[in-house]
Amino acid sequence: MSRAVDPVELRTAGVLWLCTGATVEPYDRCPRCGDFHDVRADRNGRYDLKCGPDRAVETTLVTSSAAERNHRSWEPCTQERAMSEVDRGWHVVFASTAKATYAGRKGSPREDALTVIGPALAELERRGVTGFGPGTACIEEHFHGRGCPYGILRAAGARFGFSVPSEASTGFVSAGLLTGYDEIPAFDPHQWAKKARKNQRQGKPAPPSPVPEPPRTGPVHWSCDPGFLAMLEERRAEDERKWADTTRALWPGRHTEAELSELARREVSGRIALARSLTWRAPLPTTPPPVADADGATELVELLEVEFGLHEDLATKLDAAHDRPLREVFFWLTWMRSSAWRRLAGSGPLPRRSPHVPAGVTGIWVGCLLDETFVLHWDRDTGWTRHPLPDPLPVPAFPGCS
Repeated sequence: MSRAVDPVELRTAGVLWLCTGATVEPYDRCPRCGDFHDVRADRNGRYDLKCGPDRAVETTLVTSSAAERNHRSWEPCTQERAMSEVDRGWHVVFASTAKATYAGRKGSPREDALTVIGPALAELERRGVTGFGPGTACIEEHFHGRGCPYGILRAAGARFGFSVPSEASTGFVSAGLLTGYDEIPAFDPHQWAKKARKNQRQGKPAPPSPVPEPPRTGPVHWSCDPGFLAMLEERRAEDERKWADTTRALWPGRHTEAELSELARREVSGRIALARSLTWRAPLPTTPPPVADADGATELVELLEVEFGLHEDLATKLDAAHDRPLREVFFWLTWMRSSAWRRLAGSGPLPRRSPHVPAGVTGIWVGCLLDETFVLHWDRDTGWTRHPLPDPLPVPAFPGCS
């Protein structure tokens, strides 16, 4: 059974073919025909594309798990739905964090957002209102009273909406989701904690978390570095002279030169002896480090490191390509993650530093689905480089497509 064409993987294949000059073949399920061309290997845990004899490439979208989850829950509300309460067609845009469904009272079915806001939209029609937006005030009162349509819409997460004439006998309502880069984090710790508590009640292990577990090695013993002790011995004479000069300036005439020399020797020798014997214990952190997150100001390299932390399977799939010395991840930024890309657009600067990549990953490709003019590549030997792309981008044919 073939599947629909995967435009992202095909675009990856086109960029690899153009930039490397090597033959590109699907190793996982083919993005063009949906079949497995190479049936010799286990189909589980495969990376996506082979590029020449040396390169393995895994493709992924840099989007947001929270945004994807929200979009899935809102899908039933995005289609136009006939609603008897209204006479016109209403298109309402909700905040990305708004609930798609609401739990009804005990014994009552769940309600979705369109059902909740239906009476409020009908009240707006009765008042002759054809649209609303952020900060809309009540018509009769300065504040939203009980049952106020604007208050109901705002409480449901509706940001703005407008109506159009309906050609049917009744009106309809449809929803859109305003998913912004800054509103949706890369990782939702509250959602993870909720799943962990649920699994605990059911006797199941907690879901995988991108937060690394603290090492369980017990207390840490700290002592002075031998190199530091050697440095103290080398500068002993200088430290004795400085101590004597300071004491002489603070208490002139109190000590003879012989006494100052002896006191300085004792002071510096005491410091070195203390450093030589110094050992103490410090417990390891009892709480894991904070979760790396991303917002509109996150630089591209840090954003990619967040993705590696959230998706361990990227490195796991490539780690299986032992016969290929070049194992790379191709990141495609969606519009939700495009602000990090815009700062590098055109002839702008390349990323300032190299990324910290997991073991087994040797390189990174980065492109933006909103910008077809160039992609970026990084490896340890050459650092960051920019590759211009033609328009349109040629896409290679895959021999063996059914």
